[in-house]
Amino acid sequence: MSYLQIRLSCCIGILELLLGVALILGFARKLTYLDGIELTLAIWSIDEGFGGPYGPGSTDIGAAVIYVLVFLALIAIDATSTRKYCLDKFIERRWKWWSRIADVS
Repeated sequence: MSYLQIRLSCCIGILELLLGVALILGFARKLTYLDGIELTLAIWSIDEGFGGPYGPGSTDIGAAVIYVLVFLALIAIDATSTRKYCLDKFIERRWKWWSRIADVS
């Protein structure tokens, strides 16, 4: 494994960790959901090769499509529900402009 591959793997791991922490804490929800979709599609297309290699009778495209659907569902749920227990509500009390980054609706 080359130095560049190790470095790229570490960067992707850090991005996934930050994404998970932001999802758990409810930090910058709109941006987090969109970044999750982008990261999932990037990993699926670059690393996993769109779920390939394909052969006769293969049907598994990988889990990335499900992850994208889950992030889209989170966007839909977040747009219709009240966000009582998230970090964004505490930040919005101090800075009103934060709602443009955090709120999906």
